[in-house]
Amino acid sequence: MPAAYLQLGSAVVFNVASYLVYRSIADAVPRIWWPVFAVGLTLGAANTFLFARSIKAIPLSIAYPVFTGASFAVITLAAAFAFHERLLPAHLLGIGLVVAGIVLVTR
Repeated sequence: MPAAYLQLGSAVVFNVASYLVYRSIADAVPRIWWPVFAVGLTLGAANTFLFARSIKAIPLSIAYPVFTGASFAVITLAAAFAFHERLLPAHLLGIGLVVAGIVLVTR
């Protein structure tokens, strides 16, 4: 089971990375962003593969909320850091509540 949680955590990392890549090319010219977009797709494929592997050992009713909640929290923080997106106290409260929800779901 620890390997499954490692796979799930890695799926979150690849998911976050893929969305950061997509955000980085949002305003780029298509001929420039196609190669970078392909990197994002590859990261997304790794995310899907690892998530699918993790749900062999972790019930979907636990894995999916953990995956989506952790992805939401990390993407929000990473976007604030990487793209200087505004991070309001309400966002931090929401992240805290999501993390609390993850803790409750995994117990």
